[in-house]
Amino acid sequence: MQSDLWASVRSICDQIVLWQAPGGGLDPETCPYHRNTPFGRDSAFGQDIPWLARALYAAYDLLHDPRYKAAADRYAIFFLACTYDNAPAYQLGGALEPCLALYLAYNGWDESLRNLYYGFSKAKSLYRWLLGYRTDNGNYINCGYGFRDEQGVRHADEDVGFSCDLSDVGRGLVAYYQMFHDEEALKHASGLARYFLNEAKPGTYEGVWSSKIGTWLFGPRHTAGFENFDNVYADEGGSGWSSYYGSLFLARLYDCTKDDELRARIRIRCVASLRWMFDGCQFEDGAVGMSGRDDKWLGMTAAAIMEYVELYRRIMIDRETHHRYYPQALKALAWLREMSVPERFPPDGYIPVTGKSKPWPGWNTTWLMALTAEGLMAGQALESLARS
Repeated sequence: MQSDLWASVRSICDQIVLWQAPGGGLDPETCPYHRNTPFGRDSAFGQDIPWLARALYAAYDLLHDPRYKAAADRYAIFFLACTYDNAPAYQLGGALEPCLALYLAYNGWDESLRNLYYGFSKAKSLYRWLLGYRTDNGNYINCGYGFRDEQGVRHADEDVGFSCDLSDVGRGLVAYYQMFHDEEALKHASGLARYFLNEAKPGTYEGVWSSKIGTWLFGPRHTAGFENFDNVYADEGGSGWSSYYGSLFLARLYDCTKDDELRARIRIRCVASLRWMFDGCQFEDGAVGMSGRDDKWLGMTAAAIMEYVELYRRIMIDRETHHRYYPQALKALAWLREMSVPERFPPDGYIPVTGKSKPWPGWNTTWLMALTAEGLMAGQALESLARS
């Protein structure tokens, strides 16, 4: 059984290695999800690259295959090299964590990211650029781009405020704090956290939590036609993207802050969102959808598994919640393992049920495949909770 499981992880990670271009990015000749569109544009903006690197580092730890570390290093350095001062906030956050944080963890001897006089100048530049998006609105830090409303009118001067993007920012700020023990970075991470913790109010940036749904909204504006969805409005729906990555940001802040009130609020929101993942998105066979029970996604099922492990290991999940949801998490793991066997792996890691979510854009598809590998590797940690 274990050998079959690692064969599934290898199958995915070997593809991620195969997709890499000589320069370290993704090669459209080998990665079908990064080929040009009919409009002549690359079908990806590189949002997936940090998560491809993270999956490969995890696979290297588990399987000790040097190819995985070599490819992860190159993906991370490529992403860092391509990140500039006015890059979107999610890119700046992802460059700090996981790219820079993991690269340094695995290559502590490497002096290439240090400056003789100024220390980790790249890290400090990323942090400074990120704070360039600081706002006094409730979202605390802007995503760096606008949106189109339901009439198709573009609002370039109003930030989209997406929770999934800003979770990248939050993790970057926490990682910077951990690297340099910079209390200002922790203060900014806590300020951003309040956007995730406060209740959403229509048409405002006062918060992005929805008690009605039980998780974070995509964002505060009435816009649709983004990411994997055509007809889901940002101010009406939640997603597994925000549930997992929002919880991951807040859980890491939970590790660092000494503010007991903030920690209590983080615990309440994260556990509620975990419940939403299983109550609102899980199918009877264990598969997990993306924005409710829309379609079955291997990557979203993996995200639910990892979200459970992240919260449980911090003792954020109470006994009653564990008793109620642990069997569902194990069911998700069983389905993921069954469907990840190479000969059964569905096209794009996606099984349409309603067709309300789609395997587009391409960078999300590769990203979800990386999450699938990580979810398989997290299975042992999930199963060990039965003995804890």
